[in-house]
Amino acid sequence: MIDYSEASGTYDNTRHFDDSVIAIMARRDAFAARGAGAEAQRPRVLDFGCGTGNYLAELSRRFDCELFGLEFSDAMREIASSKCPLCRIEKGDHSNLPFDRGFFDFVFMTDVVHHVPDLDLLFETLHSRLAPGGFVCVVTESWKQIEARWYNEYFPSLAGKEKSRYPDLPEIERRAAMAGFRCAGTEIKANPGPHVVDDDFLRMVGEKNYSMFKLLGEAEYESGYAAMRRDESRIFLSPGAGESLLWFEKGEA
Repeated sequence: MIDYSEASGTYDNTRHFDDSVIAIMARRDAFAARGAGAEAQRPRVLDFGCGTGNYLAELSRRFDCELFGLEFSDAMREIASSKCPLCRIEKGDHSNLPFDRGFFDFVFMTDVVHHVPDLDLLFETLHSRLAPGGFVCVVTESWKQIEARWYNEYFPSLAGKEKSRYPDLPEIERRAAMAGFRCAGTEIKANPGPHVVDDDFLRMVGEKNYSMFKLLGEAEYESGYAAMRRDESRIFLSPGAGESLLWFEKGEA
């Protein structure tokens, strides 16, 4: 099991918000006021699995929303609260979402769904907490995208291990539909090459700031990391894996 209290100390060294993900959400009016004129209301937006609050901090600077976070790790939640003092950040997970029914207009999760052990309960919980007409956005990677990661070359078992814990897109869509959601489309966030074995990436691997590196056997991890250090400044011209944004809508009451 990954110790996120330990990980919180170096997490922000290499983990940041992704501006292109925010842009895709903004194009869907995810952060826009609900209603018009004097009746307009600020949307209630939840970052499910908010980590150290990188997305919440950026959203608070750019949009007029009521922002909320859910994070199980005490250490990460403390950091998130310090970054986002005006956000309400609660402890919880897919089985414990301490907000009223119909509370949120928009819920998003970035690189979180593969950490959730029960997708049925996740989507049932989210469906109950969304207002009618509300949306969920799941940012993740398909199996095809996992297989296309340029750094798989250094860690031969990595793609297989990742596919064993990442639900593929059709499975996520099926579970969401079972909970009552309407699938409202998938958008691909490109991650174009070239990719470089640079200082930032080497630090991220060395600090294991992506959970996947904590799941590798020590021998494979050390061998791959040593090879990457030898290849510092190497350029990969591959197009990159990218990410998928899956959209789900709760129907009107």
